[in-house]
Amino acid sequence: MRSNEDVRSLLQTLGSAALGVGLGLAVLGFGFFISRLTLADSSAAVTLPTAPPRSASPSGTLRATVTQSATPVPTPTRTVAPTPQPTPTPDPLVVTAYSGQGLRLAALTIPANYTVTSPIAGTITIEIYEFVDGRIVTGVTDQTAYPYVYVKSADRSIKLRPGAIGTDIQLLVKDGDTVTAGAPLFKTLTTGASSWATFYDKGVTAQVIASVTAQPSGNELDPVPVFKK
Repeated sequence: MRSNEDVRSLLQTLGSAALGVGLGLAVLGFGFFISRLTLADSSAAVTLPTAPPRSASPSGTLRATVTQSATPVPTPTRTVAPTPQPTPTPDPLVVTAYSGQGLRLAALTIPANYTVTSPIAGTITIEIYEFVDGRIVTGVTDQTAYPYVYVKSADRSIKLRPGAIGTDIQLLVKDGDTVTAGAPLFKTLTTGASSWATFYDKGVTAQVIASVTAQPSGNELDPVPVFKK
């Protein structure tokens, strides 16, 4: 039979062992509890809000939604300046009433390089004259030639007396031509005076002296209105 001292020693050993086991289990339980708390905190920290799902087309391709403005953006307008209209060049023709040799005449003052046109439609007649020894003659070919240009219609005859052919004027029509109103008759080459200055009045400076008669009567008419535009 064991002594009391042996029994006491055994009980102390068993008590120490039981205490050690109990302390170990307590430490393990406490550690497990701490680890659970840590995992819970970590799970709460990394949880992010879930993005709303994007709608997909029947074929599975995602479609972007485009919002169009209800109010259209106005297109800027440009103001185009109107094209300026050219100003017509005034006609340099100057018409002045004149009289001589008992006739009512019109003195036409025009610059060089000016084309004289017919005021009416009609038939052209051209007469050529020369001035020899103070006399008006015709048919002298070696002398300066001065034309008389007629435009004759059914009711009027216009007679134009320009300067010398080839020196002062260039004829643009010939005897027997038919012209319309506005057709060119002759062109001035210089500002040389009408043959009237050579034949009758040296003081005349106008480039053309004109007269008008009614047809078929031959009565004299005022020529100034015929050339006034």
